[in-house]
Amino acid sequence: MSGTAASAAELLAPSQLPARPEGELKERLAKVRYVFTDLDGTMLAPGSTVMADSAGNPSSALPEVLCELKRAGIEVIPVSGRNRSMLHEDCRILGLNAYIGEMGGLIVTDVRANRWSYYTAEMHYDPASGITPHQVIENTGICHKILERWQGLIEYHNDMGPGYKHREVTVTFRGDVPDSELEAMIDASGLALELADNGYVNRISKPTTLAIPDDGTRCRSLHIIPRGLTKGKGVRRCMEIMGVKPEEGLAIGDAPSDFLMGRKVNNFILMENGLPHPGVQKALDHEMRHHPGRTLLSRGATIDGWVASMRALLAAKE
Repeated sequence: MSGTAASAAELLAPSQLPARPEGELKERLAKVRYVFTDLDGTMLAPGSTVMADSAGNPSSALPEVLCELKRAGIEVIPVSGRNRSMLHEDCRILGLNAYIGEMGGLIVTDVRANRWSYYTAEMHYDPASGITPHQVIENTGICHKILERWQGLIEYHNDMGPGYKHREVTVTFRGDVPDSELEAMIDASGLALELADNGYVNRISKPTTLAIPDDGTRCRSLHIIPRGLTKGKGVRRCMEIMGVKPEEGLAIGDAPSDFLMGRKVNNFILMENGLPHPGVQKALDHEMRHHPGRTLLSRGATIDGWVASMRALLAAKE
């Protein structure tokens, strides 16, 4: 790499979040009262556990820092593709009281008071219909047509909690079919929908109807979602409901979709383990060119980096 190229690369690299922020950064982080966080690859250790560090060793660091955040008046709000049943249990066990599920489509602002709403972006949905947005999608017949068209190549994804029927806003499939044909079928559904590719599935859990290799090379997680639905828009809607100002929010995550959360608040922490992802590099390049001060890099990967980031946030409030 030439000296000029190296300088450009260094210029676009985010600064690592210091253990004890100072100056303008300290002042900025001192205003944070809400943390919008991704879960897998971010807040949780590998295997989606809380009682371990990133290497899998037993650790109580996450529960301890969650207690410190609560004492400091900072609310942690998970933002995930998971459904209500999964996130409700996550929040119950961790002592959290709000979450955003199904990639922004389910917004629960108060678990204890059961305050929640659906968000369907560009897809029309009438809450008085008596059915969920998920059922609205299924009632078009699009799901049946997809399963009939590609028997043995696609099926409902059963890895998200008790099963797909517990989803309320989105539809999740797994398998391997041509994107162009699938998108054409979705476009012909009559609803404002789009396809979201959530990457490869490492293991095809049973039961399954798929006749494709169980080696993580061909099976993808494919979501049919309301057009325009993103984690970022879900965060924005949650902030509107809860009266959260951008300067009061911090977002943290490891994937390209998590940058969309960061654009709704004044602070974004990228997990160190997200750097190798090509999509992250593209999103990071955009952020560093247009909003260079908003993105910081965690000190450590997954749960270790999350805990270190939260301790830095707490230090900024001292």
